[in-house]
Amino acid sequence: MSPSRGREYRSLLRCALGSGYRLVSVEQFLDDPEARAGERTLIVRHDVDQQPAAALTMAEDERRLGVRSTWYFRWRTADAEVIRAVRAQGGEVGLHYETLTRRALQRGAGPEADRSALLDGCLDELREELASFRALFGPVRSVAAHGDSRVPWLRNLDVLEGHGPAAIGVEHDANISMRPHRLGAWLTDRSQADGSWTAPEGPFALLRAGCSPILCLTHPNNWTSGPALLRDRILAAALPDRVPGRAARISRALPDTPPRLGDPGVG
Repeated sequence: MSPSRGREYRSLLRCALGSGYRLVSVEQFLDDPEARAGERTLIVRHDVDQQPAAALTMAEDERRLGVRSTWYFRWRTADAEVIRAVRAQGGEVGLHYETLTRRALQRGAGPEADRSALLDGCLDELREELASFRALFGPVRSVAAHGDSRVPWLRNLDVLEGHGPAAIGVEHDANISMRPHRLGAWLTDRSQADGSWTAPEGPFALLRAGCSPILCLTHPNNWTSGPALLRDRILAAALPDRVPGRAARISRALPDTPPRLGDPGVG
């Protein structure tokens, strides 16, 4: 039941702008040498792991301040209305893939499982997922692996390791493509609603010190209020057809399972 952190996020953006930072999306940073050449750069990335509607307030705050960012949606959070709103406000949208850990969960595989056997065919499966995601939600130029706490012994990133993003027809993987570039700090909100960050000094101290470039990764559900999260979970149980993301899940038995091209409403 933590309070909303919307004011803190707005303060973070204003602090960055007031401190002379150029705020850019993941794709801007990777595509544009000028975005990487600035003395003070903040890269804004969001992983939408839960509660897709939580993205709307953050996206609107960014629009008002002229900030562009990149948003990665899991299948369980890929809500067509939310994605349209994010795009309309200038955001970039990509797939937050969990191909490998989903397979492990479906097979009931544990830490002792043959990792090579689990990986076999995952690259082709991810290509199919991306095609379905594009058919449902529009263009995608980058993807990012989801860190699945349910399967901590596997990394979804391993699906593209040794292959690279071009293997599935995108320009960038938000983690792999960032490796050649020196970062001053990779700042993450640790998927915790209490406000903790990976950097012990926190974002404001880093900004005031002029650290650059900073990759700021947030999870929108951590920035909304506890009551809002509770409300959505009650609605999910009582009125499943009205839950954000339901329209993208109609043809799937499980929320993490992607639809396929040829399924109703997909391509």
